[in-house]
Amino acid sequence: MAKHDPTFWQSVLATRDWARGKAEIYLTWLPDWLEPYAVEVGSAVVLLGVLIAIWKFSVELWSAVIWAPRGIWRLLSGNQRPRSEVEIAADAAKGAEAAARQAAQTSEETLRLLLAGQANQAGAKLPANIVDRAVEAVREILSSNDPSKAKAQKALRAGDIQAAEHALEEAYNREVEAATRIGDEAQQLKTKAARTAREKAALAATRSVAEALRWYQNAAELEPDHFFTQIELARLHQANGNLGAALKAARVALQAATGNRERMVASGEIGNVLVAQGDLPGALQSHRAAMAIAKRLAKADPDNAGWLRDLSVSHNKIGDVLVAQGDLPGALQSHRAAMAIAKRLAEDDPDNAGWQRDYAVSLSRLAGFPDGGFRWSDVADAWGQIEARGFLAPTDQPALEDARRRADAEGE
Repeated sequence: MAKHDPTFWQSVLATRDWARGKAEIYLTWLPDWLEPYAVEVGSAVVLLGVLIAIWKFSVELWSAVIWAPRGIWRLLSGNQRPRSEVEIAADAAKGAEAAARQAAQTSEETLRLLLAGQANQAGAKLPANIVDRAVEAVREILSSNDPSKAKAQKALRAGDIQAAEHALEEAYNREVEAATRIGDEAQQLKTKAARTAREKAALAATRSVAEALRWYQNAAELEPDHFFTQIELARLHQANGNLGAALKAARVALQAATGNRERMVASGEIGNVLVAQGDLPGALQSHRAAMAIAKRLAKADPDNAGWLRDLSVSHNKIGDVLVAQGDLPGALQSHRAAMAIAKRLAEDDPDNAGWQRDYAVSLSRLAGFPDGGFRWSDVADAWGQIEARGFLAPTDQPALEDARRRADAEGE
């Protein structure tokens, strides 16, 4: 070592001073009390960066020293370095992928020729891009991971387009069958939910018309063509004062009706709404349409109490409209026809509370006519017998009290 060569420690200190100088010029903006500490940290970072750079350069230089002679020897001798299993597998995968792409391209071109020939043999004038669309479909089928396309894929790879079409038809039939089955299951669930909504609505109707309407509307969304859902909507909308919605629901019910009785009920409901709207001619027409059906049903089965009761109700509805129109003779005739049926039913089945109630209601209608043939005392007696037998419903109590009040007024 020369006399004036620096010692190792002097070299370290000189390097440190150099790093401080490099860091210090970027930290002059810091406060005076903080700058010395920041300079120390900055110089340490600079030195660390220099050491990392020297280490990387040394590694690369060592690699060149070690591997360069070997690389030159292999280049001159033609010998290659041994390859690892991972490299061999990677090269094999690349080769297989390239071969698959080549095979797919060859297969696609072959199929294109077959499809073009098939199109030419068809004889009919086909769209210009029909072959391109067919090739695109082939590409979709061959790249699909759907197991149902496996048979079609095999046929296409064999160049058998007809077999591929047949396989696709089979797959379609299976898929349609599955979709239908799922659709049926979904419809069954909708039907079940709609029934539950109607049950909820029926219970809610005893305390809240608005709540019942909401639940019947839920049922209608699930089963729009359910007849009695629309009938209940019509009745509740009318009770709620929404006559437009009531009429719409009643007409939907008429369209959804599947039998004579349903058509009769829907026609009668339309008549009820039209009465509330003040359209008496339209109401009379609807109620007469309902009665025509009721007459046919009763005539076909004269002993069917249900059909007879429907006919009695139709007579009363028509009578009410005729009273509103001022046709009292016509109204009296209709109410008498209704009362005759109600009386027969009540006498044939004295334990049927419904028939007894219908008879009392018919009597009350006739008692309102000067020449109806019955007095309010007759009506009060009929309701009184119902009460005595325990058939009087809470909703019937006002009718009983009204009949007794009118009977008392008659006797004065």
